[in-house]
Amino acid sequence: MADTVLSVILDKILPLAAAEINQAWGVKKALQKLSRKVEMVEALISDAKCKQSTSKPAQLWLKRLQSIARHAEIVLDDFGYEVLRHKMADKIKKVMASLEEAYKEANQIGLQPAQLPMASADHKEDRWTASFVDESETVGREAEVSKVVSMLISLDCKKDLPVISIVGMGGQGKTTLAQLVLKNESVTKHFDEKIWVCVSDDFKVERLLNHMLQSLRIEKNAETTTKEALVRRLQENLKGKSYLLVLDDVWNKNREIWNGMRSCLLAIGGAPGSKILATTRSDDVASAMQTSDFHHLDILSVDHSWMLFEKLAFADGGARKTQDLVDIGGRIVKKCGGVPLAIKVIGGLLYSKKDASEWSKLEKSEIWNESTDIAKRVMSVLKLSYENLPSWSVKQCFASCSIFPKDAVMEKESLIQIWMAQGLINDAKGGGGHLQMEDTGSDYFNILLRSSLLQAAPDNFNGSKCCRMHDLVHDLSLQVSNNCFLNTEGGMEVRHDNEVMHLTIIGSRGKVNIEGIPPNLQTLYY
Repeated sequence: MADTVLSVILDKILPLAAAEINQAWGVKKALQKLSRKVEMVEALISDAKCKQSTSKPAQLWLKRLQSIARHAEIVLDDFGYEVLRHKMADKIKKVMASLEEAYKEANQIGLQPAQLPMASADHKEDRWTASFVDESETVGREAEVSKVVSMLISLDCKKDLPVISIVGMGGQGKTTLAQLVLKNESVTKHFDEKIWVCVSDDFKVERLLNHMLQSLRIEKNAETTTKEALVRRLQENLKGKSYLLVLDDVWNKNREIWNGMRSCLLAIGGAPGSKILATTRSDDVASAMQTSDFHHLDILSVDHSWMLFEKLAFADGGARKTQDLVDIGGRIVKKCGGVPLAIKVIGGLLYSKKDASEWSKLEKSEIWNESTDIAKRVMSVLKLSYENLPSWSVKQCFASCSIFPKDAVMEKESLIQIWMAQGLINDAKGGGGHLQMEDTGSDYFNILLRSSLLQAAPDNFNGSKCCRMHDLVHDLSLQVSNNCFLNTEGGMEVRHDNEVMHLTIIGSRGKVNIEGIPPNLQTLYY
């Protein structure tokens, strides 16, 4: 991570050093010296990364360098406040002193510099700007949709509110299958209301009832704050109606907690024939929910896997479909184990790679040898896609999405404004202004969609484009953010010495203990 942090510092230094006002403040030379110092240290990182698994000093050096780089980024961001610029020379000298110490330490532990490509302020990521394939496109699930629809419509169960569970590993397409079932014409005709609730690992009854109201587009009133009030509000709107409640991504294995939710649902009532469709990774979860019928999701066949991959890798503007690429691609697809998320991510990654040599390099990648466990292999594929994003800025924009809770729907325009506010989108040429930065942000958004690291979500009521993250991808965004971006989902302790720079306070879950303001904190959302 330290190498990419230093790269973005160089991106920020170039336009600052060129600005006339900074010549007046006498910091132009200091910025130029800082740029050269960053390049010297950056050349040592490749060797440190190779040695970190066997060398504790190299590992500690990288960690320290990352902290220095973050501090440097904060110093450079202070240039936005003109009143502070007369203090900049001293701050830059302190950063250079830290980098000089790091450079000396690198020599002491035997790190060797590598040749780095020249950075260019005119770099453009045009190969990534083609339109993305709609994530709603699926293959090979028709028979499974029919089977689950039949369960929902035909299941003759004396039990009130029977549960049908779709079970499968992460990335296998449980949510997608549930969405296809929900859109099915027979289901639409059979149920008066369809309710969708993303559960994740937060099985709090009040929250779930609240989300049921939101799914039904029912406005809450001032009194709708307790469990009892939420139940009454739902009773009013579901009286005499049959409904299908989808509980997506359930993790709770505690039957008592589920019984508490079930009691509320039974109290809400609704017409006979109402049902619950749950998606989960675990048979134990399905059993705790007293599931009446299971559907264990199949992996995609080789043919269907290829069809999905082909839609992404050979989409308009992507790789040209030659026999060489078809042969190599076929072998890569087999390594994905029939898991749609892995296939989509690999397809999005290879879309931008036009040469057979690049495809062969991926085929021979060590990620396929890291584990025979397909779930771990999927995570390795996600990491590979992240590492192949075209710039540090795009990687940071991806990591910043971890400030949102899991399953959150993010509006494109709002997301771009957040990236701009966080200083993640740079006007490297200078003078482009706000509109050019918005265009760059839009390109970054499309890059992440193209990579399947973001997934398209239905447009909101005013027509704005929206997206969400698969929960496995959200886990990755938290991992690569290295505590730079955090949300308090599930509870946490915020201390004065935290390295967090961007923090979201989420009050719906867990206990949040704020002991002090982290010194590097730049943005706070609540």
